[in-house]
Amino acid sequence: MKTIFRPKVWYIICGAMAMIGGIENMMNASSWAESAWGVENVNEQTEAMEVLFGTFMIGFGAMSMAAAFVLKGTAQGTFAVFNGGIMIAFFLFMFVMLNSTEYNMPGAPFLVPPFILLGGLAYSGFLHMTDDESLLGA
Repeated sequence: MKTIFRPKVWYIICGAMAMIGGIENMMNASSWAESAWGVENVNEQTEAMEVLFGTFMIGFGAMSMAAAFVLKGTAQGTFAVFNGGIMIAFFLFMFVMLNSTEYNMPGAPFLVPPFILLGGLAYSGFLHMTDDESLLGA
C-alpha cells in the first residue's frame, strides 16, 4: 500500500486534476453558469462566480504541486493528511451551502471524484507521516 500511496504522487495527481478542472471552469464559465443558475438568470456576476471557482481550483492545484516538490519527509506526509481532510470538508461545506441557495449543483455524484483523489492524498499522508524522512520525498 505504501508504494501506491505516496504523498508526492497523490499531490501531483490532485494538483494536475485541480488545475485542469480550474482551467476548464474558467474557459466554460458561461455554460457552467447556465447549468447552475438557469439560462434566464445568467449575468456577469454568475459568470464571475464560476471564474472565481476555477481560479480557486488552479490555486489549489499550484499549492499541491508546491507541496509535492518543496515539502519532504514527515512534513509532506503530515500536510497531506490535513490538506486532504480540509479540502474534503470544503467540498462538503460547498455542496451543503450551495444547495441552500438557488444554485443547481450537479448532485452528489459530483463529489465522488474529489473525494477519491483527496481521500487518496489524505490516506497517503497518513501512511507516511511517521516514516523515515528519506522515503517520502521520492
